[in-house]
Amino acid sequence: MELLLAGVIVAAVIFAGSNGFHDAALTIGNAVVGRALSPKWALGLAVVFNFIGALLGEGIAIVVANQIVQFAGAADAILLCILIAFVSATAWSLFTYWLALPVSSTHCLIGGLIGAGIVLGFALDMREAFDSVVLPLLLSPLLGFLLAWALTVLLSKIFASTPSKPLFRSARMVDSVLTCSLSLVHGVQDAQKTAALVMVAIVAVQTAPGERVDVIDISWPVRIIIALALALGTGLSGWRVVRTLSVRMAKLDPVKSVAADGAAAVLMYIAALIMRVPVSLTFVLGSAILGTQYAGRKGHPRARYFVPMFGVWLLTIPAAALLAIVIGLIVKVSIGT
Repeated sequence: MELLLAGVIVAAVIFAGSNGFHDAALTIGNAVVGRALSPKWALGLAVVFNFIGALLGEGIAIVVANQIVQFAGAADAILLCILIAFVSATAWSLFTYWLALPVSSTHCLIGGLIGAGIVLGFALDMREAFDSVVLPLLLSPLLGFLLAWALTVLLSKIFASTPSKPLFRSARMVDSVLTCSLSLVHGVQDAQKTAALVMVAIVAVQTAPGERVDVIDISWPVRIIIALALALGTGLSGWRVVRTLSVRMAKLDPVKSVAADGAAAVLMYIAALIMRVPVSLTFVLGSAILGTQYAGRKGHPRARYFVPMFGVWLLTIPAAALLAIVIGLIVKVSIGT
């Protein structure tokens, strides 16, 4: 049991690190491309604000821990379910990074959790999962697109007569602040989901067999461990996905960077602090970038980059779930259950 719990914690740390490595550069990509911040300064700010954000809040964590898979039964089965979810989520995340495609760590983890729950026989509250998880994940990119489009139209009209040089200088200053804001909310959103499942594993070990496992809060040691892992992954962050979103997919000037980052920040904070539902920064920001290309000054969206992005957006939950099912079946056969 102790070895299995240790495995869950290690897998959670690896997943949090890969999350930071894969996603965190997206929070600073627009600012770096628009020359609001140098890569070194931007990455340093992302590390700090991701760490701080990872220590804040727990509303999303409670949703993920208690309202998707109904954890009850033997503790070793619960631990195995969570371990498989982390492994499948990490594998899909790294595979998409190799393809230089943006992916949602939230989609990865939820898909892995659903697949592992199915193969190990845990009850799933599919209605709650759809209302609290799947629906926000599907709607948030659409809202990101529309809000960024509207902001770009508004800013284009307000500053139509402003010379480009002072306008871009001011926009870069605003975008540097938005970068910190995005990094903070990225930590709030993504760390909570990982910490929630670690807490489920810890509580399962302490709960009598057959009783349902309910997580009430997230302990500070768990928060700090996951925050450190996320920050470390952020510090080692790669730029392959950033090039896809902020360079290849679209042509951004500083004003459009502000519109995209601003729209993404507004939606992410509403989701995290008011609605308390998990959403994907990757696809909210990606859709917001795309929204700027269809408003104001003529944009340059490139379908050969954004079409695969939306393909991954739709496929990640079922793909991660299928991968978890395959891993779970292999594990069940190997241990003879």
